[in-house]
Amino acid sequence: MIAFPDAKKVAGMLAAVGEPTRMRILYRLAQGPHHVGQLAEMIGVPMVNMSHHLGVMRQAGLLEDEKDGRRVIYRFRPEIYTQGGEDGILATLALGLYRLVIKKGASSPVAAKARRKPARKAAPRKAKAAD
Repeated sequence: MIAFPDAKKVAGMLAAVGEPTRMRILYRLAQGPHHVGQLAEMIGVPMVNMSHHLGVMRQAGLLEDEKDGRRVIYRFRPEIYTQGGEDGILATLALGLYRLVIKKGASSPVAAKARRKPARKAAPRKAKAAD
């Protein structure tokens, strides 16, 4: 049986990866370290959103970061990351008693199209009555 503090930590890690954009980030980081701008471009999200997602995963204990001049490079923490060895496996993440296996896809994840809300049309102005 898993102790409550350990279960809480693992639940935080699983919550951090249980979001579609973050799953796509995991796939890219399984291929190697990347800086925020690279990941934002590959995934197709604004850099500010990418920084938020990476921060959530870093706080959960999945990632570590390193400054390289003005860039911040992210990679998996070595104690949870094992590079794939078998055919079709990119990486395995050890999350406490659980393992998350990242497999090579038939094709790499494609950047999602940015979703924008349609512009609101202004209500037509009423003409003023002449006196």
